[in-house]
Amino acid sequence: MKKLPSLKYTAILRDGLLILMGSILYALSTVLLIFPNQLLLGGTSGISVILENLLPFSPGTILVIINSLLVILAFIILGKNMAVKTLIGSVLTTVFVGLFERLFMPANPPISNPFIASVVGAAVIAIASGIMFYADSSSGGTDIIALIVRKFIHIDIGKALLITDILIVIIGGALSGLVILISSFIGLLIKTLGIDLVISTIQRFSKKRGEK
Repeated sequence: MKKLPSLKYTAILRDGLLILMGSILYALSTVLLIFPNQLLLGGTSGISVILENLLPFSPGTILVIINSLLVILAFIILGKNMAVKTLIGSVLTTVFVGLFERLFMPANPPISNPFIASVVGAAVIAIASGIMFYADSSSGGTDIIALIVRKFIHIDIGKALLITDILIVIIGGALSGLVILISSFIGLLIKTLGIDLVISTIQRFSKKRGEK
């Protein structure tokens, strides 16, 4: 019985590190690959890219506003424990996006080809999101909507995200042109399928080590 508090704190530390790692990866991919190429992988980053053309704000600022509203929704529907972790993940991701925008936002993106950028960017975001979902957290945005969908309908996170994000890609692609539309759809599929793969891989690894 004396070991239980130690195990609890170890789990909290582990989840905290996973959330931190996931938020950094998510923000780096968003700032270096997604925003510069005007890609739409769904989520609030996709909404931010769309609204950037309509509002006098940067994508990062729009991201903060939308994520704040959705975190409030998480507290109402998902419950305190998951909502707190989601709040932490959302805040960290948003802060890192704002920070990396100031530090790294390049005049020319590291990958200027939208097709390649969508593949690489989506793969990194899938890893980041999978890590955060495993820790019962998320980067905020439509990830929160996916968690809500999963609560009431027992489907994989990736499929829930595909349902919530596909409309964003269609609308943004229609406004941005065929190249962005196709690139974004490729990225969206990689992201949503990749998230479930990352989660299942972590779960298998954890079972072998006797964790979670």
